[in-house]
Amino acid sequence: MADEHGTGLVPGIDDPGPIGAVREGMHVVDSTGAELGTVQDVKIGDGAAVTAQGQRMSESVSLFGRIAQEAAGPEPDVEQELAELLLREGYLKIKSRVPLRRGRYAGAAQIAGVRDGVVTLNVPADHLAAEV
Repeated sequence: MADEHGTGLVPGIDDPGPIGAVREGMHVVDSTGAELGTVQDVKIGDGAAVTAQGQRMSESVSLFGRIAQEAAGPEPDVEQELAELLLREGYLKIKSRVPLRRGRYAGAAQIAGVRDGVVTLNVPADHLAAEV
């Protein structure tokens, strides 16, 4: 399947957009330029998925990784309806700069770009989902 530009990539499926360049540990700033923290976790979604079933844990995760994920609980740790959307769309979890503050989640559509190790969001911090 090819796109209209003849690249052979289907946007959102073969090319995940800016979220594809996000790596754990990168700094995250919101649309106002405020530094929010660092990327704790990143999940590239499946835009073609109808449900979130099968999106929670990768088969390539080691046994130790699976045990750690199960102990921590399912991600994203938000209300079920939002969790399903984030799993389909893709998300990054932001570890706060402030100790004891809950993490926040940005959906793939909320990522404006990635440059020089910094993820810039297209929304202010108060538009992000907080970890429950």
